[in-house]
Amino acid sequence: MAIARDLPTRNADTSEAITPTRTGPYKEAYVLPLGTGLQGFGDEGSFFFACNPTVGTGIAAHAAPVVADADTKALLHLYNGGLKNIIPVFLHLQFTAIGANGTVSYNVVYTDKKGSTARTSGGDAITPVNVNGASTDSSSATIYFGPVVTAMTTSRKVFAQACREVIPVVQDQITVFFGSPNGGMLSGLTTAATATANIVQYAPPVVIGPGGNLNFARIRASQSGADSYNFSFGYIER
Repeated sequence: MAIARDLPTRNADTSEAITPTRTGPYKEAYVLPLGTGLQGFGDEGSFFFACNPTVGTGIAAHAAPVVADADTKALLHLYNGGLKNIIPVFLHLQFTAIGANGTVSYNVVYTDKKGSTARTSGGDAITPVNVNGASTDSSSATIYFGPVVTAMTTSRKVFAQACREVIPVVQDQITVFFGSPNGGMLSGLTTAATATANIVQYAPPVVIGPGGNLNFARIRASQSGADSYNFSFGYIER
């Protein structure tokens, strides 16, 4: 029996695969539950991770993002230039500097099947890595983080949620889980206080198909000056 542990070439829906089943190194049936078992995705080389190029050095965002900018001024932009679907798992943000003023902040996510990148300028290019050190598969995602300017075409707003009622503080942390069951309480501390907050949000499952774009934006009314962030972003390509 052949061993087929690595992720094989993707087949189109309804097409017949050359190898109808997959096996592990001990000839056991290789079954990967979809939507769970991140260790399995890592083992087959389909889980990728992206973060700041320099640990501890924040990346500045847009200076004054408002509601009207949510779909044109992204904090994180991803373009899928490959043949597989890209499925975000989590996005973690840590504030390293805070812009002045502002009231309630929101996190908003848009997707768009444009067929080409929607990014027009801005942001730092981020190189994602395969978490499987033995895998030679590279990511099909082009990722920019920071003050990214985009021109989406037929975008869909797939997530929008209030995050904090007051100006954030340095070391605030926000984690957005995509497609995970809602764990209930958003934060161990009230998000209206001025103490450091650790905020958790639950977004629906999001899928960026080939030629698709994703915008993750943060907006804060009356903000002046840019927030800066450390970030961590994990996603599956399959």
